[in-house]
Amino acid sequence: IVFVPTALDNPLGAESAEQKLLKKHGAKNVVALHTRDRAEADAPKFSEVLLKAGGVWFSGGRQWRFVDAYEGTLTEKRFHAVLARGGVIGGSSAGASIQGEYMPRGHPLGNTVVAAEGYERGFGFLPGCAVDQHFFARKRTADMTGLMKEYPQYLGIGIDEGTALVVTGSVAEVIGRTKVAFYDTRRKPAGDTDYEEVAAGGKYDLKERRKQ
Repeated sequence: IVFVPTALDNPLGAESAEQKLLKKHGAKNVVALHTRDRAEADAPKFSEVLLKAGGVWFSGGRQWRFVDAYEGTLTEKRFHAVLARGGVIGGSSAGASIQGEYMPRGHPLGNTVVAAEGYERGFGFLPGCAVDQHFFARKRTADMTGLMKEYPQYLGIGIDEGTALVVTGSVAEVIGRTKVAFYDTRRKPAGDTDYEEVAAGGKYDLKERRKQ
């Protein structure tokens, strides 16, 4: 598993809390990959470890740092290659938001700006999706409503704390403590909200945009 801590603040320690957690939960071979230099990220030697990686985990922190370091580089291409050959891509907090095609809260000056010009493109492991996190815990439902009005073509995904979305093909399964919100402007959900909730144990088809 290649662990990418680039979203974290400087200075980076020898091993972050997330890296320790991966090992605690059974990961036996975790290798950190980090730079803030785009030229280094574009050099073949830097990201060689990705050629044999079975998975990639993106840290929490500030997602714009992933964009600054890796967008459009050989390293980003190799992230996609891991997924294309059957590997697993994941991340927490900022590492979840970078998964989508659209990346909310990418402003370098603060995470309250939902749509930040120049920092709106995620790495697109989930095409057609915009992923936000800490969703219900930080009361971010209205923020996603505003984003969907601006970019109605995307499927908005709000993942709560202590909760994860495990995607296999086009089907996403919710695991963890609470729930995930799905915003689809093409249809009006039943009830008073503009999103569908899927609780832990439930599934949602990202392509068909419906609960399973």
